[in-house]
Amino acid sequence: MAKSVKQLQAESLAYLDSIGASQQGFSESVSIGIQKLLEDSGVNFVLKVQENLAQSGSIDTGALGEELVVNPVEITGDTFTLSIGYPTESQAAKYYDFVNKGVKGTRGGPNSQYAFKKETVGGPMQFAIAKWLRRNASAGRTEDAPRKDQNKVQRKRVRLSKMVDQNKRLKSLAYAVSVSIKRKGIKKTGYLDKAIKFSFGKEFNDAVAKVLGREVVINIRNGNNSK
Repeated sequence: MAKSVKQLQAESLAYLDSIGASQQGFSESVSIGIQKLLEDSGVNFVLKVQENLAQSGSIDTGALGEELVVNPVEITGDTFTLSIGYPTESQAAKYYDFVNKGVKGTRGGPNSQYAFKKETVGGPMQFAIAKWLRRNASAGRTEDAPRKDQNKVQRKRVRLSKMVDQNKRLKSLAYAVSVSIKRKGIKKTGYLDKAIKFSFGKEFNDAVAKVLGREVVINIRNGNNSK
């Protein structure tokens, strides 16, 4: 479970207390404390992303949660840079923001910057949906009937298993599901935006300022699939 920013701040301050520092070594110890806080915050951010995906029922292959990379903190002079993102060559880098912000359908769906322009279904989409149906239907058969103690993902898999069993022609079912997706759109989960707000909001800014001993400005950059 992801920790609160206050917990991470307390751990960083406790760490600084544990190593101690003379007046001469104070600057170096603070640098270590900030680096630890940033690294811990990055790992915590990924945990929050995974929690948000599970809560929204948006886990399929798990790539959105597992392929998120936290790079080592880069220190250049007085600048500390923490880069988090999906590798540019990964599949997750290509579709993560569609799940995050949603996609407006031709006949409804979320108000999003992304939208399906037409209902025509191409071969790649139909093939991808067929694989998705096969994966989830297979998993659903191992989870029996929907139960109250199952999470959203498990209940969805059970429903898909029944749907596939009732329609043995997977290709035609995949086409029908694809058309439905284009019409209804893809729901907005905000899994990434919520994790950024939770992990790198005002509390994070205050935590860094407390460890550093002075006010700071935090900039979150969105470039090359990094935050």
